[in-house]
Amino acid sequence: MVKTLTNQHLEKFLAELDKIRILVVGDLILDHFMSGTVRRISPEAPVPVLEVKQQIYRCGGAGNVCLNINGLGAKSTIVGVVGDDSNGALLRNILRKNNVNTFIVTRKNFPTSIKTRVIAGSQQMIRIDNEQPKRLSQEELIKMERFFAEEIDNFDGIIISDYGKGVIIPSLISYLVSLCRKHKKIIMVDPKIDHFLYYKNVDCLTPNLIEASSGMKISEPDCDTKIVSLGKKIIKKLHSRGLIITRGKDGMTVFSDSGIFHLPAISKEVFDVTGAGDTVIAVLTLALASGFDLLRSAIFANIAASVVVQKLGTATVSPQELRAMFSGYKPETIEKF
Repeated sequence: MVKTLTNQHLEKFLAELDKIRILVVGDLILDHFMSGTVRRISPEAPVPVLEVKQQIYRCGGAGNVCLNINGLGAKSTIVGVVGDDSNGALLRNILRKNNVNTFIVTRKNFPTSIKTRVIAGSQQMIRIDNEQPKRLSQEELIKMERFFAEEIDNFDGIIISDYGKGVIIPSLISYLVSLCRKHKKIIMVDPKIDHFLYYKNVDCLTPNLIEASSGMKISEPDCDTKIVSLGKKIIKKLHSRGLIITRGKDGMTVFSDSGIFHLPAISKEVFDVTGAGDTVIAVLTLALASGFDLLRSAIFANIAASVVVQKLGTATVSPQELRAMFSGYKPETIEKF
């Protein structure tokens, strides 16, 4: 049997989280959920008419990583970019209300990224993305690098949360990796396909299966043997110390110093996978910063992800929910390859 986690491990993890400080660097997105009921088809076109009952705004992208960190009792700081518009102001307000520290660059005449999901009952009908991805300017990069250099010793690790909106560029990745190596800090990456080959020498990447295969420019593997082969190629190519390939309802595959393992998903009901990757990298990083090895950290992350996929939209996990889901953790189901 592989290494197991006990209730004592879980309580030790939760008890020490208030000491952990994580810096999150990435793309800020406002998530807008418009939900209601559909009772008829429009007379203007063959489309359903949604009667809106509720509208909710939440932090998406890198901001959701921060909310997951703070939701468990640790502290986070976000570095990112918003526009000088009402959506940017709303994002800042949500972050402030959730006690997330910020170093946010505001661009003039630039729209803050917003994703609107239209939901009838529990079924997402359409997603509308209103955004203008724009690369980080040299001036913005210099501002951020100055902040990183001054503040790095105040953090236990850095998470790069790349949603492909322009904040994460190759020179920023290289700078952060070098800085973390110099100061002996953990550096983690939730990757984007277009930048996949730039994430070299990090502690761990957490791509989903599509990102992992597309990032390596191969077809999506259809069995465990091919997934293991893909993971080994990624580690060799990027010189990553660890790797976790998330597989949705099929759990995740962990590539660590102690071996390669498959962790099945605990949750039997998958309601919405939106933002589950944010939860995975947040909890994984917190556990590593708390002194757990990659496998045990991945087990914590897998349990946390099993909580949020049962919720609608971008969501977080609380200590109480983590404790409740932990009861379903069965170490004998973990497979070592």
